[in-house]
Amino acid sequence: MAAIITTPFRKLNAENFKSDVADVTNNSVYLAIGKADAWSLSTSDDSDTTPFVPGDHIDSINEAHQNILGMQKIAAGDITHVVPREDYEDGKTFVAWDSNDSDIFDKPFYCLTDEFKVYKCIKAGPGITSKRPAHTVETPQYQPEDGYTWKYMFTIITEDAEKFLTNSFIPVKTLPMVISASNVASIDSAVIPGTSSDFPQAESQANSYNLNVSGNGAGGIERIEVTNGGTGYTSTPTVTINGDGTGATVASANVTLVNGSITAITLENIGRHYTIADITISGGGGTSATARAVISPLNGHGTDPVSELGAFYIALNAQLVGAGNSDFDLTVGNDFRQIAIIKNPQADGAKVTAGDVSVLSGTTIASSDLLSGLKVLTMNDDVTNRYIADDVISTSSGVKAFVARVNTTNSTILYYQNSKTGYKEFQIGDTVESDNNTGGRTITAIDTPDFVKGTGDMIFLENRNPVNRTTSQTEDIKCIIEF
Repeated sequence: MAAIITTPFRKLNAENFKSDVADVTNNSVYLAIGKADAWSLSTSDDSDTTPFVPGDHIDSINEAHQNILGMQKIAAGDITHVVPREDYEDGKTFVAWDSNDSDIFDKPFYCLTDEFKVYKCIKAGPGITSKRPAHTVETPQYQPEDGYTWKYMFTIITEDAEKFLTNSFIPVKTLPMVISASNVASIDSAVIPGTSSDFPQAESQANSYNLNVSGNGAGGIERIEVTNGGTGYTSTPTVTINGDGTGATVASANVTLVNGSITAITLENIGRHYTIADITISGGGGTSATARAVISPLNGHGTDPVSELGAFYIALNAQLVGAGNSDFDLTVGNDFRQIAIIKNPQADGAKVTAGDVSVLSGTTIASSDLLSGLKVLTMNDDVTNRYIADDVISTSSGVKAFVARVNTTNSTILYYQNSKTGYKEFQIGDTVESDNNTGGRTITAIDTPDFVKGTGDMIFLENRNPVNRTTSQTEDIKCIIEF
């Protein structure tokens, strides 16, 4: 049995995830940072090795949950579709968009110029490029200098470039349109407020739709590819197009013969509303010539950039700003080595036993913008110089943990545990010593994190080299997820 996961399904999954982030009534999606301890196998080794490869299995994911230092909520404006970046360069070869190419989204069929304009290659030239496209009209433009035909798609606005443009990916949007009774399209400003700030794409997308539906273009035959030139043709054959659309024709003058073979077929009219089409070649005295139709998207090029460019990647951008007053900011002064995306962590709950099954009580999804993932020990006396970040603290009964930060004002130790320390729990009354000092303090209170560790779906996990947080620094984190 042969089967595939289709590109529309991948795009739908990406769109559903993007919608989940925007649905703040039912969902909370967070970017988490974690793991202040080194990439090593024991608490005694504080030297980093190469970051471990994360495992896609329960143990690895559960440990990453325990490593979380803090989380920041992702807003609707922090997420967008992206596609791999293909920069325009003179001397580069691009391929033409093709409705019959299952690998088209792995090929350079579009480009980004140095003016932040995005173009789709409708017809490729015979060789390398020599003229950068610069037009903003909706009609595809042929460039005689190199033989390429480019369709202007949109211009990336400054805000999106700053948040989502990377050396490897470019942001892509499809803006919702309102179609009037006369088939004229306009951007739905009720859904996208402040459309004027996104005017380059809004104008391009609506105008492309209006151009395509008012004339040939929506579901038209883009071009005809000769798949076998045949032999023995002494006169121009007849090329017939049969399909579920209308209006596509080929004039006899548009069939090129060279030494008895057909080398090119040019459309006279591309027609409209095709989803399937057969090309029949008859007459002319020859045999065996075959050709196929390349069909444009349903509403024509430029109306749905997300689908047309294969944007089944999602980019998230979060900025962790210096130090403020929240618990999350208590991670400032330490470093992190893991980045994760968590959907719907629980704000409350405790393990209870129902028969032979252990379940988590509590149903409240965390909703605060910032969440601390650290447990807190309140000590009976001053902790100044007795405990510092990255210390391993312990008790005589064998409890161990990593110190994430010390608050000398409140005499508290913020800590986390993982498989290197073990998961034995501290108790009120325990004396806690540091591996760098003697004469510990006694625990008077223990507080839990702002969410229940281990809850929520971890849908992304990246292990990296350490990144240090400081009060004067903003960490600009971009994550790319492929669906």
